[in-house]
Amino acid sequence: MKKSFVLQIAALLIVSGLFVGMLFATNVYEDTQSRIVEVLCLSCIKLEPKTIKEFTFNTVDNAPHPYFVTENLTKGPVFLDYSEDVCAGCEIMFPIIKQLFNIEFGKQDMFSETVTFDHANITFIYVNLDHTIDALENSFFLYDKDGIDGLPMFTIVTLGYDHGIVRPYYTTLYGTLNVPTDANRASLLREILLESIEMYHQNKAGYNPD
Repeated sequence: MKKSFVLQIAALLIVSGLFVGMLFATNVYEDTQSRIVEVLCLSCIKLEPKTIKEFTFNTVDNAPHPYFVTENLTKGPVFLDYSEDVCAGCEIMFPIIKQLFNIEFGKQDMFSETVTFDHANITFIYVNLDHTIDALENSFFLYDKDGIDGLPMFTIVTLGYDHGIVRPYYTTLYGTLNVPTDANRASLLREILLESIEMYHQNKAGYNPD
């Protein structure tokens, strides 16, 4: 009788151990699956959102433009390139951006430079959300005008005339820009940059960053 009881207890302990192990394995699997899905959402599912090129004065929640944008607008338009470490679209766009602006920087760098583009000054700011400061990271949410919440994201800020006041005027593009080739992507960015330069020259005389 005692031997049978001991065997029953041992069997119960084994079954309990297996059950706990299954629960632990399930939790680990779910955590891993969640992380994988999150990466896929950012890098693949949202890689080709519809790109809307319209400029707007309105930031998300009408938040004020950050100081590093308003101050640099005294020199020319501002181009913000948002990226992260694990991002399929970022890998595609990274060399296109560097060639377009004739600049060199690393994927994990905090990088900014005023470059000459079509005889105008452009302030280029690269923001890797995995390696940045709060002010730059927060600007990502401020300029995500279409609510895509995905990367890569590109914001071009210029100047526009709004009911008698010259104000920052911007557009945001996403992913690989919904065009099929690198040449098309570079051409689209160039077109928007030239448009932003033209608007800047039309309005810069009335701009006051304060």
